[in-house]
Amino acid sequence: MFGYVTIYRKGLDDAAMDRYQAYYCGLCRLLGREYGLAARMALSYDMTFAALLLSALYDPPTGFSSGRCAPHPLKPRPRADNPCLQYAADMTVLLAYYNYLDDWQDDRRGISRRAAEQLEGHLAAIRRRWPRQCDAVRQKLAELDRLESAGCTDLDALCGCFGGLLGAVLQYREDVFAAPLDRMGRGLGGFIYLMDAYDDLEKDRRRGRFNALAATAEAFGPDKAGYEARCHELLTQQMALCAENFSLLPVLKDTPEGQLVHNTIYAGVWCKYSLLKAVRSKPGKPRKGTQSE
Repeated sequence: MFGYVTIYRKGLDDAAMDRYQAYYCGLCRLLGREYGLAARMALSYDMTFAALLLSALYDPPTGFSSGRCAPHPLKPRPRADNPCLQYAADMTVLLAYYNYLDDWQDDRRGISRRAAEQLEGHLAAIRRRWPRQCDAVRQKLAELDRLESAGCTDLDALCGCFGGLLGAVLQYREDVFAAPLDRMGRGLGGFIYLMDAYDDLEKDRRRGRFNALAATAEAFGPDKAGYEARCHELLTQQMALCAENFSLLPVLKDTPEGQLVHNTIYAGVWCKYSLLKAVRSKPGKPRKGTQSE
């Protein structure tokens, strides 16, 4: 479900791209060093964004270095390391564990079961460090499973459930920033949930799986333009909630991390939506989603 919170590359210069790469590669390195290959395979743009947002907000001491790795053995890549990246690594493992379990339960994929088993041994330590987040993720995923299993068509309830999960994850500390971070996460989480449904509608139909937008698509019937307009409206509502609460946080746009966060919220998150919509609008060509089947 993750992978939609990307940057808008055309809006960034080389220095900004290097800074983004440092956080992305830094998170990857932390995942591999602390948790192994199963965790590194769960690296996402979304948790990179979380690390950038929290770093821009709390301004922790950050170390920068460079080095080679197995995926990039020729050219050294920049790397960042700070407590917010370490937190993002913990949250990546937590979310990946449940995602691997979900894949195993849905498709009986042995590789997903083995990956979940590899991460399970790390959960106790993560829970000791972040009990509130762990409880919220488990509860919200269980609630979402109940809603989806019941064929829920209440988009507010579905988006609110996954949004509550991400809101809890973005609440790094229980302080004055906790409330706007929670509401920001609720909007961004709702956007991610709807984007996943928008992306996977046809695939879910073929496989007979639940999709949050299936009832909306059925209601519009052959009116494809009406359906697309409604999806855009729903996505915009979620990102408006995210942006409204982001504006309450003292994140300066003229800092390197602040620039990347602003770029993501106001432009980057729409990149995959624009790509999907453009592909679907081409006549005579089957829709090909950005997520692997």
